[in-house]
Amino acid sequence: MSMLRQDRLIALALIIICLVAALGNWVGGVPLQRPTPTTGTSGGTANVALIPIAGVITFAGESSPLGSGTTVGAQAIMRAVRRAERDGVKAILLNINSPGGSAAASQAIYEELMRVRQKGKVKIVATMADAAASGGYYIAAAADHIVANPSTITGSIGVIVQVQNLTDLLKKVGVQTITIKSGKFKDIASAYRPITPGETDLLKAFVNQSYQQFFEAILRGRQDKITRSELEKVADGRIVIGAAALDIKLVDSLGNYYDAVEKVKELVELKTEPVIRNYLTPDWRESFQQLFSFSLDQWFPEQRLTRLTYWNKIPLALME
Repeated sequence: MSMLRQDRLIALALIIICLVAALGNWVGGVPLQRPTPTTGTSGGTANVALIPIAGVITFAGESSPLGSGTTVGAQAIMRAVRRAERDGVKAILLNINSPGGSAAASQAIYEELMRVRQKGKVKIVATMADAAASGGYYIAAAADHIVANPSTITGSIGVIVQVQNLTDLLKKVGVQTITIKSGKFKDIASAYRPITPGETDLLKAFVNQSYQQFFEAILRGRQDKITRSELEKVADGRIVIGAAALDIKLVDSLGNYYDAVEKVKELVELKTEPVIRNYLTPDWRESFQQLFSFSLDQWFPEQRLTRLTYWNKIPLALME
């Protein structure tokens, strides 16, 4: 009985600690910051919204009460864009460090940024870190200006679907699979049998349609910067470093985060140093949601495993 009471006290203490951390992140977090360490963090309402995009891009994302995570949530990013627009910022600074991810999630972020950009009131600058490839580049294409480090890995313009065939392996261990389905394509891309010619044709059409949307989005985002014929030559899935990306017109300049800040100042004609706020820092509602999700993960790890294996439960995952 005493051991049970002690466990409950420990659980309560952990929840309180997580709550304090979440509230500290919301209240303190990284709300306002200057672009250089020497200028401090105090002063003025933010006029530039910093939106970090780090990790694999999905719709829901995976984060902790401290606002960090291994996957990028499109929903959180779109909310951040809308909050920044509502607050009347002059510019959005995208700090991208992502190899790509879900086609739909990348597209949703791109369209939200283009909606803001087309109004003409907010300038968008993207800066690339280690990688901004595939879906990461998809998002960057919505920017008015793209800054890449000379060694950034970018490009990878394309769509991929991978199908495994485990039939030989399963035979060796004596496993048989019986499938009952309502239509011939219902178990498309099943790992328990070879793919059929009809399924191959269907998947090729599926991939080509998504690729065409990706291709046209880049042309729309980089209008007057790259022609259709120029893009066709390099939009074949190849990866390039930042210096090469500049040569083939996938980015606009070379530099780091601080060079991107200078470009923001130039585009919005700021006479003083910009005040930058991280708009991806969770608000209090999101902090509470992440707090309880985080707590449940600690006590019920199977919940996290269920989310991490989410894509394996979908017959087909289209990735960019």
